[in-house]
Amino acid sequence: MPEQVRVKIVNTDGTEHVMWTLVGKTIWEVLELSGIDFDGECGGRGTCGKCKVRVKGEVSELGDQEHDHLLPEELKRGERLACYCTVYGAAEVYLDYNWSGISGKATISGGSMDREHKSEVLIREVFIAGKEKDHPLPILDRLEKALPGYRLELTGENLNELSRIDRMGRPTLELYALVFNNEVVKYVGKNREPVYGLALDLGTTSLFAALVDMETGQVVNMSSQSNMQRVYGNDILSRVSYCLENEDGLDKLQRIVINNINSMIEEMVKDKGGKGCNIYKVTVVGNPIMLHFFMGLEVGGFAAAPYTGLFSSKITYPPVRLGLNVNPDAEVVILPQIGGFVGADTIACLLSISPRSNSRYLLIDIGTNGEIVVCNRGKIWATSAAAGPAFEGGEISSGMRAGNGAIDKVWLDKGYLNLHVIGDGLARGICGSAIIDLTASLIAAGCLQETGQLVTIENSPVNIIPAERGNSVTITEASQSASGNPLFFNQDDVRQVQLAKGAIRTGIDVLLKEAALSINELDNIYLAGAFGNYLDPHNAITIGLIPPVDVNKITNIGNAAGKGAILALISSAKMTQAQMLKEKIKYVELANYPGFQDMFMRNMNF
Repeated sequence: MPEQVRVKIVNTDGTEHVMWTLVGKTIWEVLELSGIDFDGECGGRGTCGKCKVRVKGEVSELGDQEHDHLLPEELKRGERLACYCTVYGAAEVYLDYNWSGISGKATISGGSMDREHKSEVLIREVFIAGKEKDHPLPILDRLEKALPGYRLELTGENLNELSRIDRMGRPTLELYALVFNNEVVKYVGKNREPVYGLALDLGTTSLFAALVDMETGQVVNMSSQSNMQRVYGNDILSRVSYCLENEDGLDKLQRIVINNINSMIEEMVKDKGGKGCNIYKVTVVGNPIMLHFFMGLEVGGFAAAPYTGLFSSKITYPPVRLGLNVNPDAEVVILPQIGGFVGADTIACLLSISPRSNSRYLLIDIGTNGEIVVCNRGKIWATSAAAGPAFEGGEISSGMRAGNGAIDKVWLDKGYLNLHVIGDGLARGICGSAIIDLTASLIAAGCLQETGQLVTIENSPVNIIPAERGNSVTITEASQSASGNPLFFNQDDVRQVQLAKGAIRTGIDVLLKEAALSINELDNIYLAGAFGNYLDPHNAITIGLIPPVDVNKITNIGNAAGKGAILALISSAKMTQAQMLKEKIKYVELANYPGFQDMFMRNMNF
């Protein structure tokens, strides 16, 4: 039998737990199996250099490749890269400041969840005669007589439950019938149980879930968690590559997302005193690849152009095939997708804003894969732009996702860079909203040229540090940093921002051209997603991410995809609208668009 060794993991708050692992496993593999949400973007491939931990014990020697990713101060503290460091015996891993878990209650912005339509689910009180000794009738027959005009679709388990209370000679039974769409009875029981629906928004970086009272249409609980698939790649295409390179890759990634969702379900229903079996309907939105992962479907069609999956229309699926901890008779509905990398989350965004048919608007959901929609009086175009992870802190030297210790705002005051840190402690890194703020501030200070070159300005308070491989700017001094090292924004980071904003802006320009609209003719610009909710519109315009427009036309609509999933859950009319949107939207593939490369190169400039 292979030798097992003990690894003690010490969390940031001092709590400890022990993992047993096989000799030869990396620290990255140990942490992955323990379910810890840890930093790193490359899925353990050893390229990003961000999975830093402090390690003691019997582990592999430091190699040259690992050494190149670590600063002298980090080496003195005993820090290692989790994906390089191999366990040979008993070891201790200290997570320190580098690690974070983003989990907890989520919010939906954009107004009340009040129902616009009559309730499509109701609990009806029903009385049936008890079982008579002389003329005993099966309980299902008596229920059919008591509920004329309804179609009964009761499970065998439900009938067995009723048989236990249907004793001979018992008087009239008082029961509660769960009725859907005023025609189908799904459950009959002695107690009045809550009836829940579940709306899911499956993002590349984070997962969102809302628990909804199906009688009232009100959201009663919400949860969000970091998508733990990211240990196999920070961006969605890295996860596709992992599936293609590993025989069990798809099963593993599906299991991770289902486990994520089940933990959110358990958290929400337990908080409300309910059970997973009280969930009778689930709606699911997300980008096409996440939806394929959710269903356990092959993702090879997204590995190369032309990008296409195995389905794009609405799909209804039984939860038992997925392993979801909801009622076995529940209906799981995956909303329709548009095409390419534009998925059901974009359809859900459109459901949530419900603009007038004669309106002209631009919708942008900025992320690793930015989705863009333009509407011109009822005609709609959509595309996706491969922005990369820069706006989520990825591939930025001091970048991180939003969370405690992240710099989320940067502004100039009398020529000096000022910043705000989430949690008001020491800075661990800089997240997407502040990356745009910082870029705009450097432009305003004259330190960042139109071409993206960082330059020194005489007598400028902004600290630009010259270097042979490109200048850099000091974001924080060592005393302001949780690591004890200064945080920098360098020339390579600027290039990543240019690539990301160039891709998004080119997508906008292409769709405006297709719709024959000028930017000034737009009535509204909607910024969707968690990132859009914190984006400063002025700074987005300054760096050229958004075309110059009256900022009063710009509205941050937050998690519009999550809100749309909720609306589709509680309203069949909204579900019908989702299918209608799919059929009318024209998908534009940017890679094949005439003049795309020239437009992209121009839009990289500030």
